[in-house]
Amino acid sequence: MSRSIFITATDTGAGKTWVTANLLKHLLAQGVSAQALKPIASGVQATGVNEDVQLLMDAGNSTEQAVNFHTFQTPVAPALAGQKEACPLSPEKLLAWITQRETEKQTTLIEGVGGLMAPLVLHEQQWLVSDWLQAMPHVEVMLVIPLRLGCMSQALVHCAYLASIQRAPQWIVLNDLEHHQTGEETMRIISPYLSNIFDKMPSLAVVRQTSDLVSIL
Repeated sequence: MSRSIFITATDTGAGKTWVTANLLKHLLAQGVSAQALKPIASGVQATGVNEDVQLLMDAGNSTEQAVNFHTFQTPVAPALAGQKEACPLSPEKLLAWITQRETEKQTTLIEGVGGLMAPLVLHEQQWLVSDWLQAMPHVEVMLVIPLRLGCMSQALVHCAYLASIQRAPQWIVLNDLEHHQTGEETMRIISPYLSNIFDKMPSLAVVRQTSDLVSIL
């Protein structure tokens, strides 16, 4: 059975790409037929490739075309970039591209863009990352939370919203790559609230290094 996992976050810069890339490396090392997609990206390096897309290309020894559906040149939110570049995102084409890519591997990691509520399309369609998630009812959900000031409020707000749309995350990753050493305390504080929000408690993990990801999937 094939599976797809949508990796989203409470904010931009949360560590989604680091988590996605290292989960992919772990799966490949275990002999799993796996791939990581970064369908939407904004901003490019001097090489002309988006930094996050490049990291996933390197992790899976893949090509840009296999990882990315569309990269906006302007390093701003996709909705704004699409307006500035007169090239708005097509949700229908995006979803069709992902569907095609999913058939090629046993496990597909799909990295979102920005936070869960980031706008992807302006004006009449008003398509958010959460709408993108809702358009893929088959995917499992992983929520990445960066351990920094305000993260507990952001975590609970996002979890309450995911519960309201019936897309409870299977995993919540508390990203402590900056080594604030507050992961276990944060987990202890928010766990009772999460148990009230969700019928089934998500699997929580504090991540400080790549080895911490091994037990997640």
